[in-house]
Amino acid sequence: MGDIGAAIETGRALASRAEQAGMFIAAVAVPRSFQRTLMPRSALDQGLVTGILVAGNYATAAFLQDVIEAASERVVGTAAYRESDARWRRLTAVADVVAIGTGLAVQSAFHQRRGERLWRGALRTSGWYCSAGGFAGLAAAVSQEASAASRWKFPLPLAVPLGATLSATLEYQRRRRYAAEDALLEQGERWHVPAVKALAMGGLVAAGLVGVAAAQRGVATAVGAGLSAIFPGTSRQWRPVGRLVSVGALGAGVTAGVHSVYHRVETGAERPEPGFEQAPPSPLVSGGPGSVVPYESLTLQGRRQVLTYLRPEWIEEAMGEPAHATPIRVYVGLDTAPTDDERVALALEEIDRTGALDRSLLVLVSPTGTGYVNHTAMQAIELLTLGDCAAVTMQYSKRPSPLSLDRIDEGRIQNRKLWLALHERLYQMPPEGRPRVVLFGESLGALTSQDVFLHEGTTGLRMLGIERALWIGTPYFSKWKEQVLRGSRWNVDHKLVGRFNAFSDVEALDDDARKSLRYVLVNHHNDAVGYFGADLLVAAPEWLQDPRPSGVPHAQRYTPLLTFVQTLVDMKNSMNVVPGQFVARGHDYRADLGRFVNEVYGLNATEQQMERVEQALRGFETRLAGYIERAKAARAGT
Repeated sequence: MGDIGAAIETGRALASRAEQAGMFIAAVAVPRSFQRTLMPRSALDQGLVTGILVAGNYATAAFLQDVIEAASERVVGTAAYRESDARWRRLTAVADVVAIGTGLAVQSAFHQRRGERLWRGALRTSGWYCSAGGFAGLAAAVSQEASAASRWKFPLPLAVPLGATLSATLEYQRRRRYAAEDALLEQGERWHVPAVKALAMGGLVAAGLVGVAAAQRGVATAVGAGLSAIFPGTSRQWRPVGRLVSVGALGAGVTAGVHSVYHRVETGAERPEPGFEQAPPSPLVSGGPGSVVPYESLTLQGRRQVLTYLRPEWIEEAMGEPAHATPIRVYVGLDTAPTDDERVALALEEIDRTGALDRSLLVLVSPTGTGYVNHTAMQAIELLTLGDCAAVTMQYSKRPSPLSLDRIDEGRIQNRKLWLALHERLYQMPPEGRPRVVLFGESLGALTSQDVFLHEGTTGLRMLGIERALWIGTPYFSKWKEQVLRGSRWNVDHKLVGRFNAFSDVEALDDDARKSLRYVLVNHHNDAVGYFGADLLVAAPEWLQDPRPSGVPHAQRYTPLLTFVQTLVDMKNSMNVVPGQFVARGHDYRADLGRFVNEVYGLNATEQQMERVEQALRGFETRLAGYIERAKAARAGT
């Protein structure tokens, strides 16, 4: 009997207005979480997206319903009413209608404008949640009335089947509307989560939702009761605070998990990689003989950069002509020195030691969050210059770019310090003896190099002696990018700047426009790195408004929280690359990177030379991947 009584009490808790509202809106949202977006998702990814959406929508709707009930009780003084009282249910239903009207009014008053501030979008999104929460409350009212009229003694939470029915209807209509687009998809781009896995995940999500609902209800009730015993007001009026406490506890857990991930990632980056234990033999790269940068101070990505330089005989074999020099690669790791000033000083010393300023092309490289430098781009430069080049890189983080957002300022500041110091040295050299100076940045490295020139437009690049620049996969939140691509600024020469999806876009330009290009951004239309930003939580992005970029599915629709989470997962999946299989898709820019390097840096290779370069780049990458696999197997064997 005790177990039956406990089950009945749990059922009653789950049948409460707040829990019913939360479960209803969560159930309605599930089908849209399966919509096609920028990149394919695995079953695990889909479970993550659906789970976060369900948990977030449930928590928000339940909190809003508690607020509505607390406000109703405060206004009309109905503390004596129980939730099972018909008068109380009808009163809160009226309050839900008021919430719907208020939410719609707020959305209308703060309709979306181009370039709006985040606070405006936040207010509009709050209105959306208010109206959605009110609608969910009305659905919960239907569920409660049905339960009250039922002969069953066990109160069933009917919001889940009601929400599932509504969501299934909406999803059916959406799929019919966009069936034509799905039919036109190339077979290679068609993707879906298998039905069996989808059903299994749906069942797990539903079961988890019931558990989360019970836990949140328990915390909210306990906190409400505790606060009402200390401060004026009833338990119901303090219940929203309990909701916030439970969400805060979840946030604290997530924060602790993120810090744990930071530590594991950074520790992993410091471990020697199989096959890269020995320092490079060339004195012209950092970590080699005579270098002031200890090889053991470099992380995994730093070691790859200094060891994968092209040997002169490799260049000769690939290009069919003798190399002019051995390439120079300067790399200063984050652990090489404790401060940015010390790292800049070491970089300058390495530049002097290797004679980097005597080369015809000096490439200033800003790496990704892990310190990775795109080896395809570097090798293309070394092939096209026949080795007469030098690349200079300073590391600012040891984590993947999405986890390195707190290191952006460090990267920008140390880049600016180094580049200013180099400009002073170059200015003291005779013009005919100076190297051509160009920039290269990928992903977060593109942002940390672009924002060195924030508010300075293209004039800032030219004043610092940067002749040309190539950025691939620039993140959405690059402020310099927005300044030079939008509007009219006195310090921006728009004919010098171009943003492209593929090299064919460059080839489509007329001769004058093509010759004028100096500073080029390459962002694929389905690269989520170029779309992901915090404002996805509160505003529909331009790329989901018609006309859309070619890589954005027409059927994808904006929803607060969902679009943020889906784009975050798309960003992760867009970074999947296969060694030797060069494609122009997502965050993989290798397919036409060699041609962009040749075009943007003005290296003037012939078509025959470009064909040799592209063949060599694929070969080098396949050989590198094979070498790494053999080294790992050898270590595992020992």
